[in-house]
Amino acid sequence: MRVLDLFSGIGGFAYAGHMLGGFTTTQFVENNAYCQQVLRKNFPLVPIHDDINTFDTSFKFGEYDLITAGFPCQDLSSAGKQAGLGSGTRSGLFYKILDIARQVRPRFILFENVANLISHNNGATFQEVLYQIAQAGYDAEWSIVSASDVGASHLRKRIWIIAYANDPRYHRTPKCHNHAERTETVVQWYESQPQHTRQVDAITNTQSQRVEGHRSQGQQEQLTMGETGLLDWSDTGIRLDPEWRTYASQPMLRRGDDGLSRRVDRLKCLGNTICPQTATIPLNRIKQLDTLLQY
Repeated sequence: MRVLDLFSGIGGFAYAGHMLGGFTTTQFVENNAYCQQVLRKNFPLVPIHDDINTFDTSFKFGEYDLITAGFPCQDLSSAGKQAGLGSGTRSGLFYKILDIARQVRPRFILFENVANLISHNNGATFQEVLYQIAQAGYDAEWSIVSASDVGASHLRKRIWIIAYANDPRYHRTPKCHNHAERTETVVQWYESQPQHTRQVDAITNTQSQRVEGHRSQGQQEQLTMGETGLLDWSDTGIRLDPEWRTYASQPMLRRGDDGLSRRVDRLKCLGNTICPQTATIPLNRIKQLDTLLQY
Protein backbone atom coordinates (compact mmCIF):
# COMPACT_ATOMS: atom_id res chain seq x y z
CA MET A 1 0.00 0.00 0.00
CA ARG A 2 1.16 3.52 -0.82
CA VAL A 3 1.26 5.63 2.34
CA LEU A 4 0.95 9.36 2.96
CA ASP A 5 2.46 9.91 6.41
CA LEU A 6 1.23 13.08 8.13
CA PHE A 7 2.88 14.42 11.30
CA SER A 8 5.68 12.01 10.41
CA GLY A 9 8.06 12.72 13.30
CA ILE A 10 11.07 10.44 12.91
CA GLY A 11 9.17 7.96 10.74
CA GLY A 12 7.66 5.53 13.25
CA PHE A 13 4.82 4.55 10.93
CA ALA A 14 7.16 4.09 7.96
CA TYR A 15 9.48 1.94 10.06
CA ALA A 16 6.52 -0.16 11.28
CA GLY A 17 5.30 -0.63 7.71
CA HIS A 18 8.77 -1.74 6.63
CA MET A 19 9.02 -4.27 9.49
CA LEU A 20 5.57 -5.69 8.76
CA GLY A 21 5.88 -5.55 4.97
CA GLY A 22 3.31 -4.50 2.41
CA PHE A 23 3.50 -0.73 3.03
CA THR A 24 5.54 1.88 1.15
CA THR A 25 5.62 5.45 2.44
CA THR A 26 5.79 7.74 -0.59
CA GLN A 27 5.34 11.14 1.11
CA PHE A 28 6.19 12.63 4.52
CA VAL A 29 4.67 15.79 5.98
CA GLU A 30 6.70 17.02 8.95
CA ASN A 31 7.70 20.53 10.08
CA ASN A 32 10.38 19.79 12.70
CA ALA A 33 13.88 20.38 11.31
CA TYR A 34 15.57 17.69 13.40
CA CYS A 35 12.90 15.12 12.48
CA GLN A 36 13.42 15.99 8.83
CA GLN A 37 17.14 15.21 9.22
CA VAL A 38 16.28 11.79 10.63
CA LEU A 39 13.79 11.12 7.82
CA ARG A 40 16.30 12.10 5.13
CA LYS A 41 18.88 9.79 6.67
CA ASN A 42 16.61 6.74 6.94
CA PHE A 43 14.30 7.32 3.95
CA PRO A 44 16.45 9.24 1.46
CA LEU A 45 14.13 8.83 -1.54
CA VAL A 46 10.89 9.88 0.14
CA PRO A 47 9.98 13.58 -0.30
CA ILE A 48 9.21 15.68 2.77
CA HIS A 49 6.75 18.56 2.87
CA ASP A 50 7.19 20.88 5.84
CA ASP A 51 3.65 22.09 6.61
CA ILE A 52 0.37 20.18 6.66
CA ASN A 53 -1.52 23.45 6.13
CA THR A 54 0.16 24.05 2.77
CA PHE A 55 0.45 20.46 1.54
CA ASP A 56 -0.83 20.55 -2.03
CA THR A 57 -3.30 17.75 -2.80
CA SER A 58 -3.95 18.90 -6.36
CA PHE A 59 -3.91 16.04 -8.86
CA LYS A 60 -3.29 13.54 -6.06
CA PHE A 61 -6.72 11.88 -6.12
CA GLY A 62 -6.14 8.15 -5.65
CA GLU A 63 -2.36 8.42 -5.20
CA TYR A 64 -2.40 7.01 -1.68
CA ASP A 65 -3.99 3.85 -0.28
CA LEU A 66 -3.42 4.83 3.36
CA ILE A 67 -2.98 8.00 5.37
CA THR A 68 -1.20 7.57 8.71
CA ALA A 69 -1.60 10.40 11.18
CA GLY A 70 -0.41 10.59 14.76
CA PHE A 71 -1.86 14.07 15.16
CA PRO A 72 -0.81 16.39 18.03
CA CYS A 73 -1.93 15.24 21.48
CA GLN A 74 -1.03 18.32 23.54
CA ASP A 75 -4.65 19.52 23.82
CA LEU A 76 -6.03 16.04 24.52
CA SER A 77 -3.50 14.62 26.95
CA SER A 78 -4.40 14.41 30.62
CA ALA A 79 -1.02 16.06 31.28
CA GLY A 80 -2.01 19.24 29.42
CA LYS A 81 -4.71 21.89 29.63
CA GLN A 82 -7.07 19.70 27.59
CA ALA A 83 -8.23 22.48 25.28
CA GLY A 84 -9.60 19.86 22.88
CA LEU A 85 -10.08 20.15 19.14
CA GLY A 86 -11.18 23.78 19.10
CA SER A 87 -10.03 26.37 16.61
CA GLY A 88 -6.39 27.35 17.07
CA THR A 89 -5.43 24.28 19.09
CA ARG A 90 -2.67 21.97 17.93
CA SER A 91 -4.91 18.93 18.30
CA GLY A 92 -7.44 20.72 16.10
CA LEU A 93 -5.24 19.78 13.13
CA PHE A 94 -7.29 16.57 13.21
CA TYR A 95 -9.71 18.35 10.89
CA LYS A 96 -6.92 19.03 8.41
CA ILE A 97 -6.33 15.28 8.10
CA LEU A 98 -9.91 14.81 6.98
CA ASP A 99 -9.67 17.76 4.58
CA ILE A 100 -6.74 16.01 2.90
CA ALA A 101 -8.55 12.65 2.97
CA ARG A 102 -11.56 14.14 1.18
CA GLN A 103 -9.29 15.29 -1.62
CA VAL A 104 -6.96 12.31 -2.07
CA ARG A 105 -9.56 9.63 -1.10
CA PRO A 106 -7.35 6.88 0.42
CA ARG A 107 -8.92 3.53 1.16
CA PHE A 108 -7.77 3.73 4.78
CA ILE A 109 -6.80 6.30 7.40
CA LEU A 110 -4.95 5.30 10.57
CA PHE A 111 -5.21 7.82 13.41
CA GLU A 112 -3.11 7.62 16.58
CA ASN A 113 -3.39 9.61 19.77
CA VAL A 114 -3.37 9.39 23.55
CA ALA A 115 -5.92 7.10 25.18
CA ASN A 116 -7.43 10.11 26.97
CA LEU A 117 -9.05 11.01 23.65
CA ILE A 118 -11.83 8.57 24.55
CA SER A 119 -12.73 10.21 27.85
CA HIS A 120 -11.86 13.83 27.03
CA ASN A 121 -14.77 16.15 27.75
CA ASN A 122 -16.82 13.22 29.04
CA GLY A 123 -16.56 11.42 25.72
CA ALA A 124 -17.87 14.31 23.60
CA THR A 125 -14.53 14.81 21.84
CA PHE A 126 -14.34 11.18 20.78
CA GLN A 127 -17.91 11.35 19.50
CA GLU A 128 -16.89 14.39 17.45
CA VAL A 129 -13.94 12.45 16.01
CA LEU A 130 -16.15 9.55 14.97
CA TYR A 131 -18.80 11.91 13.58
CA GLN A 132 -16.27 13.76 11.42
CA ILE A 133 -14.82 10.46 10.15
CA ALA A 134 -18.33 9.35 9.15
CA GLN A 135 -19.03 12.70 7.49
CA ALA A 136 -15.90 12.24 5.38
CA GLY A 137 -17.28 8.95 4.04
CA TYR A 138 -15.51 6.44 6.28
CA ASP A 139 -16.51 3.79 8.77
CA ALA A 140 -14.21 3.15 11.73
CA GLU A 141 -13.03 0.70 14.34
CA TRP A 142 -10.65 1.35 17.16
CA SER A 143 -8.69 -0.16 20.01
CA ILE A 144 -6.11 0.73 22.64
CA VAL A 145 -2.72 -0.90 22.17
CA SER A 146 0.16 0.00 24.47
CA ALA A 147 3.91 -0.17 24.01
CA SER A 148 4.02 -2.54 26.98
CA ASP A 149 1.91 -4.97 24.95
CA VAL A 150 4.87 -5.55 22.62
CA GLY A 151 7.54 -5.83 25.30
CA ALA A 152 8.37 -2.19 26.11
CA SER A 153 9.29 -1.28 29.66
CA HIS A 154 6.84 1.61 29.76
CA LEU A 155 3.09 1.84 29.19
CA ARG A 156 2.59 4.45 26.43
CA LYS A 157 -1.12 3.65 26.11
CA ARG A 158 -2.45 4.85 22.75
CA ILE A 159 -5.72 4.70 20.87
CA TRP A 160 -5.57 3.62 17.23
CA ILE A 161 -8.51 4.37 14.96
CA ILE A 162 -8.78 2.68 11.58
CA ALA A 163 -11.11 4.44 9.15
CA TYR A 164 -12.01 2.65 5.93
CA ALA A 165 -13.93 4.04 2.96
CA ASN A 166 -17.57 2.96 3.06
CA ASP A 167 -17.81 3.31 -0.71
CA PRO A 168 -14.86 1.86 -2.65
CA ARG A 169 -15.87 3.87 -5.72
CA TYR A 170 -14.25 6.86 -4.03
CA HIS A 171 -10.87 5.26 -4.58
CA ARG A 172 -9.24 5.41 -7.99
CA THR A 173 -5.92 4.27 -9.43
CA PRO A 174 -3.75 7.28 -10.32
CA LYS A 175 -3.40 8.11 -14.00
CA CYS A 176 -0.13 9.98 -13.53
CA HIS A 177 2.62 7.84 -15.08
CA ASN A 178 5.37 9.95 -13.51
CA HIS A 179 3.91 9.26 -10.07
CA ALA A 180 3.73 5.52 -10.80
CA GLU A 181 7.38 5.48 -11.88
CA ARG A 182 8.43 7.48 -8.82
CA THR A 183 6.53 5.11 -6.54
CA GLU A 184 8.14 2.09 -8.19
CA THR A 185 11.59 3.58 -7.51
CA VAL A 186 10.76 4.04 -3.83
CA VAL A 187 9.39 0.48 -3.62
CA GLN A 188 12.60 -0.91 -5.11
CA TRP A 189 14.65 1.03 -2.56
CA TYR A 190 12.54 -0.32 0.32
CA GLU A 191 12.98 -3.88 -0.96
CA SER A 192 16.74 -3.42 -1.12
CA GLN A 193 16.94 -2.60 2.58
CA PRO A 194 17.77 -5.43 5.02
CA GLN A 195 14.73 -7.00 6.66
CA HIS A 196 14.53 -6.70 10.42
CA THR A 197 14.14 -9.70 12.64
CA ARG A 198 11.05 -10.27 14.76
CA GLN A 199 12.90 -8.97 17.79
CA VAL A 200 14.17 -5.55 16.86
CA ASP A 201 16.12 -2.88 18.67
CA ALA A 202 14.35 -0.85 21.30
CA ILE A 203 13.87 2.74 20.21
CA THR A 204 13.40 4.36 23.58
CA ASN A 205 15.16 4.31 26.94
CA THR A 206 13.49 4.19 30.32
CA GLN A 207 14.02 3.47 34.00
CA SER A 208 10.55 1.96 34.48
CA GLN A 209 9.97 -1.70 35.23
CA ARG A 210 9.03 -3.86 32.26
CA VAL A 211 5.34 -4.72 32.03
CA GLU A 212 4.85 -8.40 31.22
CA GLY A 213 2.03 -9.86 29.12
CA HIS A 214 0.49 -9.27 25.73
CA ARG A 215 -2.55 -7.09 26.35
CA SER A 216 -3.53 -4.67 29.07
CA GLN A 217 -6.93 -4.92 30.72
CA GLY A 218 -7.77 -1.50 29.32
CA GLN A 219 -7.29 -2.76 25.79
CA GLN A 220 -9.56 -5.74 26.36
CA GLU A 221 -12.26 -3.38 27.59
CA GLN A 222 -11.83 -1.14 24.57
CA LEU A 223 -12.15 -4.04 22.17
CA THR A 224 -15.70 -4.55 23.38
CA MET A 225 -16.48 -0.87 22.80
CA GLY A 226 -15.78 -0.98 19.09
CA GLU A 227 -18.67 -3.27 18.19
CA THR A 228 -18.13 -3.28 14.44
CA GLY A 229 -18.20 -7.04 14.06
CA LEU A 230 -14.79 -6.87 12.37
CA LEU A 231 -12.38 -6.37 15.25
CA ASP A 232 -9.55 -8.89 15.36
CA TRP A 233 -6.45 -6.96 16.37
CA SER A 234 -4.09 -9.91 16.64
CA ASP A 235 -0.51 -9.47 17.78
CA THR A 236 1.96 -9.57 14.88
CA GLY A 237 4.74 -11.05 16.97
CA ILE A 238 6.98 -8.05 16.20
CA ARG A 239 8.26 -7.07 19.61
CA LEU A 240 10.97 -4.98 21.19
CA ASP A 241 14.34 -6.48 22.01
CA PRO A 242 13.90 -8.42 25.30
CA GLU A 243 17.42 -7.34 26.27
CA TRP A 244 16.29 -3.74 26.63
CA ARG A 245 17.97 -3.51 30.03
CA THR A 246 21.33 -3.41 28.27
CA TYR A 247 20.53 0.04 26.92
CA ALA A 248 21.81 3.01 28.92
CA SER A 249 18.87 4.84 30.46
CA GLN A 250 20.89 7.93 31.40
CA PRO A 251 23.25 10.07 29.30
CA MET A 252 26.91 9.25 29.80
CA LEU A 253 27.75 12.91 30.42
CA ARG A 254 26.43 14.91 33.35
CA ARG A 255 23.54 17.17 32.41
CA GLY A 256 23.59 15.63 28.97
CA ASP A 257 19.81 15.65 28.81
CA ASP A 258 19.57 19.44 29.05
CA GLY A 259 23.09 20.56 28.19
CA LEU A 260 23.52 19.07 24.72
CA SER A 261 21.08 20.31 22.10
CA ARG A 262 21.25 17.16 19.99
CA ARG A 263 20.39 15.05 23.03
CA VAL A 264 17.43 17.31 23.77
CA ASP A 265 16.16 17.02 20.19
CA ARG A 266 16.55 13.25 20.29
CA LEU A 267 14.70 12.84 23.57
CA LYS A 268 11.89 15.09 22.38
CA CYS A 269 11.50 13.07 19.19
CA LEU A 270 11.49 9.77 21.07
CA GLY A 271 8.87 11.15 23.43
CA ASN A 272 6.63 12.30 20.58
CA THR A 273 6.98 9.33 18.28
CA ILE A 274 5.00 6.11 18.22
CA CYS A 275 6.45 2.75 19.14
CA PRO A 276 6.78 1.10 15.68
CA GLN A 277 6.28 -2.39 17.05
CA THR A 278 2.92 -1.30 18.45
CA ALA A 279 1.89 0.25 15.13
CA THR A 280 2.36 -3.07 13.35
CA ILE A 281 -0.82 -4.33 15.07
CA PRO A 282 -3.25 -1.79 13.52
CA LEU A 283 -1.29 -1.90 10.25
CA ASN A 284 -1.74 -5.66 10.14
CA ARG A 285 -5.44 -5.14 10.81
CA ILE A 286 -5.57 -2.84 7.76
CA LYS A 287 -4.08 -5.64 5.65
CA GLN A 288 -6.86 -7.93 6.91
CA LEU A 289 -9.54 -5.35 6.13
CA ASP A 290 -8.10 -4.81 2.67
CA THR A 291 -8.88 -8.46 1.97
CA LEU A 292 -12.22 -8.55 3.80
CA LEU A 293 -13.60 -5.40 2.16
CA GLN A 294 -12.43 -6.49 -1.29
CA TYR A 295 -11.46 -3.08 -2.62
